[in-house]
Amino acid sequence: MTEKPEPLLWLNDAHGIHIPKLFAESFGDDLRMKAVANVSDEDWAILQAGPDHEHYWDAWAEVEQKARVTMPDGIEYSVYQDGDCWLIPVGMEWSDESDWFVWP
Repeated sequence: MTEKPEPLLWLNDAHGIHIPKLFAESFGDDLRMKAVANVSDEDWAILQAGPDHEHYWDAWAEVEQKARVTMPDGIEYSVYQDGDCWLIPVGMEWSDESDWFVWP
């Protein structure tokens, strides 16, 4: 039986308002093209501009809602931030009981 992947802590909350910028910077241009889907070039540029950009938080909201990150092992993740920034395996669902993501 194959084990299901677990959420990955990508950036801890100590980075504060810079998490979206650091998220964008954590994927170089080449890796970004291969590993991250559903993020526009404009949103990448806004995130890299940093928290002083007027559309920074809107761009980040788009990333959280739409981005899919595929790791080298082929596992696909969505982006979730509540303090820390996590990569959540696609297919996991939020559980009000555990207040975290679980496999259905």
